[in-house]
Amino acid sequence: MEFRTLLSEYKTALMMQKIFFLAASAALLLAATCRDDEGSQIESIEMNFKGTFDNAPLVMYESAYPYEAGMAVKLQLFQFYLSNISLQREDNSFVRLQDVALISFKDILTPSAAAEGITLKLDAPAAGHYKAIRMGIGVAPELNSTSPANYTPPHPLDDNYWSAATGYVFTKIEGNADTSGNGQFPAKLTFHSGANDIYKEKTFEKHVEIKEGSPLQLSFRVDLKKVLSKGPDNFLDFRQITQDHSNNPAVYTFIADNLFDALVLE
Repeated sequence: MEFRTLLSEYKTALMMQKIFFLAASAALLLAATCRDDEGSQIESIEMNFKGTFDNAPLVMYESAYPYEAGMAVKLQLFQFYLSNISLQREDNSFVRLQDVALISFKDILTPSAAAEGITLKLDAPAAGHYKAIRMGIGVAPELNSTSPANYTPPHPLDDNYWSAATGYVFTKIEGNADTSGNGQFPAKLTFHSGANDIYKEKTFEKHVEIKEGSPLQLSFRVDLKKVLSKGPDNFLDFRQITQDHSNNPAVYTFIADNLFDALVLE
């Protein structure tokens, strides 16, 4: 009986050792697999936006920028929405990266912050080659029909809503103007634009390759002077107009069209 008991215990011990070995091997294999997966993950797409005014770094509040007709401006706010941010595949189909984003330069208070710009980080799609980036300037109509009550803060659409217009303010430009060239800035500038008819999608033709384990960086620039002015003979004249809340189509479509052209991919 003692011999049988010892033999049984010995077999049990061998079985436990085998189970332990198999479990340990499986754990090591799983850990190695996880490490491989982590190493092969695509990190992100980083879209950097820098603001300028006639090619000078755009800084809020303190910087005074020469403007048309001997005027000058100081800015306090410049922001705009982007919608349906997508990459275009080689077969011309699109993969959506993000529904909506708010690009705001309101906290750019120093030249160093302006040089750093604003970076929007998005989850990258599958690895491969893409031929273009497409995005809407403004809030897409299907999103513009929603309201802040549909979103939990923080969310790009939890603010900047016009209850009376039942839609979002696509673009905000605020500041002060020196209209007489005397170094004083008494004229308060407020231009808020937003309407479904000024929403347009822009395609930036650029071949990019998404690689595993490597973030993709895209650099955009927007010149605010080009948003306000097409040149010495065609600009928003702050001696004549200092505000618009999408009341004057000539003004808000001028801003929307210029912003469409002023946003460029470098």
